[in-house]
Parts: sequence; C-alpha cells; structure tokens
Amino acid sequence: MVQQKKDIWSGFFSLILGLAVLIASFGIDKTRLAGVGPEYLPKAVGIYISILSLILISNSLYELNIKKTKEKKDKDEGPLEVRTFVASVILLISYIFLLKVLGFIIMSAVFLFGEMYILAPRNHRNILLFLILSTGLPTAVYFLFVNVFNLLLPAGILG
Repeated sequence: MVQQKKDIWSGFFSLILGLAVLIASFGIDKTRLAGVGPEYLPKAVGIYISILSLILISNSLYELNIKKTKEKKDKDEGPLEVRTFVASVILLISYIFLLKVLGFIIMSAVFLFGEMYILAPRNHRNILLFLILSTGLPTAVYFLFVNVFNLLLPAGILG
C-alpha cells in the first residue's frame, strides 16, 4: 500500500512536470523551416509525460482500491462466513439435544471449545487456551449452581 501511495505522488509530480513542459513549449518561437517546428519535440515530450503520469496515477489508485477492498473483504468475511454460521447452528442444535444425555459439563465443554475454534481467526487459534477455558468454565459453573445456589443442572453420564 505504501508503494501505491509513492507511485501516486510521483505520478502527480510527473504530471505537473509534463504540463509545465507542455505549457512552456507554447512560448517557443514557431518559425518553421521544414514541416516540423522547434516547439514540436517539447510539446510531444510534455504530452507523453502527462499521459504516462495519468496512467501511473490511475494504475496506483486501482491497485490501492483493490488492496483496500480485499482487506475489507477479509475482515468482513471472517466472522460472517456461511460455513461459520452453519457450524455454529449445528453445534447449538447438538448442544440442545445432547445436554440431558451427556450432561452439562461435557456438552458445555464441547460447545465452548467448538465455538471458540470456529469463531477465532485462524492465526489466533490457541488450542491449549481453548481446552482450559472450555473445561474449566463449565465445571466451575456446574459446581457454583449445584453447591451454592442448590440448583440442579443435567448431570448426564457423569451423574
């Protein structure tokens, strides 16, 4: 992205230079000894530099726009991907149907680990942290509800 910005600035500088050469060429004496006058070459160089500058600016803006669009698309697609949504729904449905059979601690651990793995960006997936959190949190919540609040949670195959 830095290179495109440098190209845009150098394109603007070259455009100003090309326009300056073109404008200055109008001040050259137009005495013609042959078919082409002395102002021909400066005008051609000024026009050539201006056209190349415009091409450089437009290409740099195009590449910059593509990179920004790709970065925005990468950010937007991460959490809103259809596969992520479908996997989360499948995990939630299996949690609801298997909660009484397998129990609160096991199903909550599987559900939390699955959701953390699915929703975390690929470069930030820390499996050890996910395992510790997904087993520790449901166990703590289970013992808090059962022993402190005297509420029953589905014990499943453990109870």
